[in-house]
Amino acid sequence: MAPKAPTIPVFPALKWTYQNGLYCISETDADKLLNYGENELPLFAHRYEQYLRQIGLILEALSKP
Repeated sequence: MAPKAPTIPVFPALKWTYQNGLYCISETDADKLLNYGENELPLFAHRYEQYLRQIGLILEALSKP
C-alpha cells in the first residue's frame, strides 16, 4: 500500500486593515503568518521529501525482476 501524500497547509485567515497608506495586520495575525512561513511550510516540505523517497523506494522495488 502506498503512503498517503502530505497535504499543503492552509494559509491562515488574516484580517487586513489600511491605515496611513499602509496595509496592516494585528500582532496575532502576524504570529499566524510567521508560524505558517517558518514552521508549517518547512514541515510540509520535509514530509513531502520523505513521501517522495518512500514512493521512489516502492517503485524501485516493483521494477526489480
